Amino acid sequence: MTVFRTGLTNAMKKSMASALLFGVVISTLAPGTEAGAKAKKPKLSAKKITVTEGKTKTIKLTRAGKKAKVTWKTNKKKIAKISKKTKSSCKIKGVKKGTATVSCTVKLNKKTYKLKCKVTVNQKKIVNAPSILAAYKDIIPNMGAAVNYGSSAPRELRKNDTLAFIKKHFNSFTLENEMKPDNILGFKAKTMTVDEAKAAGYYIPENYSEPTVPQLNFREVDGAMEVAAKNGLRMRAHTLVWHSQTPSWFFHKSYDGSSAGSKDTIVSTQTMDARLDFYVHNVMAHVMEKEKALTGSAGSIVYAWDVVNEYLHRGSFGKTVWDSVYGNMGASPSYVKKAFQTAYGVLKSYGVQDKVTLFYNDYNTYFSVQQVLDLVAFINKDEPEKICGGIGMQSHVDVKVPTVKQYGDALEKFLASGYEIQITELDFTINFDTEGSSATYAYKDEKETNADQKKFVKELMKTIVTKQKTRNTAVNPKGITGITLWGLCDSTSWRSQCKPLLFGKTINDPKGSLFAFVGAAKK
Repeated sequence: MTVFRTGLTNAMKKSMASALLFGVVISTLAPGTEAGAKAKKPKLSAKKITVTEGKTKTIKLTRAGKKAKVTWKTNKKKIAKISKKTKSSCKIKGVKKGTATVSCTVKLNKKTYKLKCKVTVNQKKIVNAPSILAAYKDIIPNMGAAVNYGSSAPRELRKNDTLAFIKKHFNSFTLENEMKPDNILGFKAKTMTVDEAKAAGYYIPENYSEPTVPQLNFREVDGAMEVAAKNGLRMRAHTLVWHSQTPSWFFHKSYDGSSAGSKDTIVSTQTMDARLDFYVHNVMAHVMEKEKALTGSAGSIVYAWDVVNEYLHRGSFGKTVWDSVYGNMGASPSYVKKAFQTAYGVLKSYGVQDKVTLFYNDYNTYFSVQQVLDLVAFINKDEPEKICGGIGMQSHVDVKVPTVKQYGDALEKFLASGYEIQITELDFTINFDTEGSSATYAYKDEKETNADQKKFVKELMKTIVTKQKTRNTAVNPKGITGITLWGLCDSTSWRSQCKPLLFGKTINDPKGSLFAFVGAAKK
């Protein structure tokens, strides 16, 4: 008799166990169940973060799903603000010291989840930047920077923090744009009669034959001089004659801007000579009268004038310029010489010719040493006194061009000529396309870093200091009398993308190149 057992085989038991386990998993993950909801609940990567002023950190949102509607908010924008946000992340920037809460609202499957992250913003540690002025006080008498006064940003001379920064690092400044002809003359002519001009105190040249003259705007210049007098600062005056930023109407009959595109209305050389005399004389006389009113003596604030700027690199840029009137005068430009004659005459009339220097200023002077020297020699030829006493070396240098040797050789030749030298527009670009026939002279990512800039600054400034200290003082007793950095920090520079200055995003962000710059002055 055969007996049948009613139990399960081992294989059958394993199969049933697997099926049961699969069912449990499905049940756990099924939508609408409690376990499924927990698995889907959105989550932030952090419930609290710490960030430094000016820096950013990112919070990530996970398990929200593609169909979720996500909203990010901060309750204190003045403490921590959201600089960038997506459905899955939020970049938070620290603004100033304090705490804030960033909330994330997620709407998913008809449910709303409110997630929060506490943000603590720590104050940025300000590096105690060494003073440029203190480092160079026994080497270069005037250390300066290009700044602005006017009604629009950055208005460095009208803000307490930047003014304090300027006074720590510099004893001189140059107005970046506000002393250029287009600002003083205006983009559109405002004229008055000669009689009205005389009544207002304007100087009218004897050979001036026109019935009207342009009104001159000294609002920003006066404001800057008042700041200088109050804070013990000096000024470089930049610039009187320049092809680039002189309005076209200044060269046309009746100062008529509407005819600026017509060659038929360009004035004669005789008329332009008188206009040149009018402009140079009145600008300089106004400055010296303002100095007398502020300090009691002329020549007490402005110690250098860029009388002519970039003649050797003049161009038209599709507008009416000095060459439109005088033609291409090559190496013997009469109006350039006349500008210096007029300017020197004004200095003499105020008795300040021995303490205020007139400069010819240009860029790439390290590639055109002889042309610069020839032009200055022409200006001074047959004059009883040296009316052009200084050469301004605009130095918008790059870490690749010029080489430190090229710069040093040029500087040595200029010093050997006996002229007073000033380095007038110094900055040091990186990632700036300067080389080859296809150079764009614009930003180009060449993988250059702040470390590359620091190395170049150290070598260049050591060379400048060495040339100053080892010059023949019998030939050139004054030597290099000033260095002017073209801006305070990268973010306000006209070439900000190429990070050309010694401070980064703000004046509280000293770069390695600052320490190299200061270190170069040490023995």
